[in-house]
Amino acid sequence: MTSNELQETENGLVTVSDFYAHQHESIESGIKQAQIPHQIKFHPFNPDKLWKQGAFRVYAAPEHLEIARDLCMSIEIASK
Repeated sequence: MTSNELQETENGLVTVSDFYAHQHESIESGIKQAQIPHQIKFHPFNPDKLWKQGAFRVYAAPEHLEIARDLCMSIEIASK
């Protein structure tokens, strides 16, 4: 893992998935309303992986991982 990549775990939280920047507000709002312990980090700039520019990764507590994934995926589908 290079210093430009995000970790699979962060402060005891597990990666839910990566999302595009335009989905940030709706995903963060949904996770907060569901009261899921989480953290969001934006990807650093990487010229070799331009699709990640502006993208972010969501981390959630392991016991809430399945619910967080389902919630985020439903928001992602609805925002397309």
